[in-house]
Amino acid sequence: MDRGGAGRAVTRRQALRQLSAGLLALPLLGAAPRRPLAGLTVRAANTRGALALPSYQIEASVDVDGARLGARQVVRFRNAVGKPLESVVFRAVPGAWGALGIEASAVNGQPREARLDGSILEVPFLAPLPDGAETEIELRYSIRIPREPNRIGVTGRAVALGNWFPILTVHRGDWDRRQYVEAGDAFYTEVADYDVTLMTSRPLQIAATGRLVEGDVARARFVARSVRDFALAAGPWTVRSVASDDGQTTVTGYAASAERAQLYAERGAAYLRWFGTRLGAYPYPHLAIADVDLPASYGGMEYPGLVMLSGQLAAPTPFVGSDLDTLLAHEIAHQWFYSWVGNDQFADPWLDEAFATYLPVLYYADTRPDLYPAILGRSLREGGNGPVDSAIADFSADPPYYAVVYRRGARFLHALRDRLGDATFAELLRDHVTTHRDRLATPRAFLDRVQASTTTNLNPLIAEFFRYGAFHYPNRQTWTLEAPTAPWRDAASVFIGAEFPITRVELWLDSRLLAGGTENAVTVDLSGVPSGEYVLLARVWNHEGAIFERARRVEVA
Repeated sequence: MDRGGAGRAVTRRQALRQLSAGLLALPLLGAAPRRPLAGLTVRAANTRGALALPSYQIEASVDVDGARLGARQVVRFRNAVGKPLESVVFRAVPGAWGALGIEASAVNGQPREARLDGSILEVPFLAPLPDGAETEIELRYSIRIPREPNRIGVTGRAVALGNWFPILTVHRGDWDRRQYVEAGDAFYTEVADYDVTLMTSRPLQIAATGRLVEGDVARARFVARSVRDFALAAGPWTVRSVASDDGQTTVTGYAASAERAQLYAERGAAYLRWFGTRLGAYPYPHLAIADVDLPASYGGMEYPGLVMLSGQLAAPTPFVGSDLDTLLAHEIAHQWFYSWVGNDQFADPWLDEAFATYLPVLYYADTRPDLYPAILGRSLREGGNGPVDSAIADFSADPPYYAVVYRRGARFLHALRDRLGDATFAELLRDHVTTHRDRLATPRAFLDRVQASTTTNLNPLIAEFFRYGAFHYPNRQTWTLEAPTAPWRDAASVFIGAEFPITRVELWLDSRLLAGGTENAVTVDLSGVPSGEYVLLARVWNHEGAIFERARRVEVA
């Protein structure tokens, strides 16, 4: 996201005051010393099967003039956290300003009372859901859409639906129950499959995450596989499309004029081509770029396969190198950093925003060196001296958040590139994406990968920008992670050695805690782990409480 540092024109509190009382439902329209690998053995439930993503099936109808939405949503997921679950938890952003009404909820067809606390919606199970078991949750709800230009809002001509439906929170030891806040992008999700049908009260062009599989300007069905979120926008747009060079992706612009729509499609395709060659091919079959009724100060908002831009922003001539062009590049960079490679945007927003700020700089350095100095200065300009690892809760307003998380974070990446050189820096980014694609990255693991890319001690550079204790030692702290590189079958032995005393070790396969304790030699029983690809995250505490992390892609057969 990039709002240009000016803040929102209308706050959520103002939107709340604009809401009339009540909610109206709409009918749906259709160093420990090294020793042999012994020690702890961790056992899992004896269930197997292929790794399956959660799936969402949503039917929603929108009354554009009445600013109301009604929906039926069915979510299916498999418990893959390694222990029984007492409930399922969703983040329902409209609940933060009292605009969400839950009309019915059921688990496997049995009514269960959903508990809504601000933006957190919790549905208890009748009995604990065992590890490996599947379940189905049905929700019927209504949303009174704020009458304001925003990422979820309706105006007289169009509607934006970003972060609108209840979405599963991340489970890491427990469900994430942090409340939505105004600063930044308070979102943190796993990838899932979506099948979404939207009906509108009047004909509008619909831009959305995913692929249109059927419908027209009044009813449209979209399908998206392995995406982190699902968003829509609908308006009276002109639509223009271009195909990527390899024909695998269609880029579509939605704007008031054919010229602007064509410009979005062509520039979007150029950015996908450049980012794809350096980070890994764009992972989705479609990218929609839409002018949405956002305030000019807001800038834009990213979603998987969908970029929302403020229609109030001018498209100057020449366009290349303009504020709107670099904003578009920023939001498209988020297709890799936030969308494909996820992160905890509550705690670690720099891990996507700094990358999305700096990658356009590299684009111009490569393609338009004549514009590079101006773009570099604009993207890295001074204004923030706080720690880059600040959480969104550390900021009460947007301008300091942008200065520290976006621009100072980008300054760190620029300094890192200068220290490593272009080739090593490019390899570092690509390796990070390859490891964490469709998964969640963590900042300490990224910085561990940074240090591993060179023999130079980078602790002084990292400590200049970050507070992470593992990188505040005068010299780099050496430790090793030994785990099978071939597909894991039945069981796997993992050993962690270090030159410093180890007081605690955790081993995670995505959301599943494999081991936690003081043993640094662990044999894990994989009989309850579905086959598929995972990120193995090793987390280590030293005797002073500093946390070290290392991540590796592994396959369970």
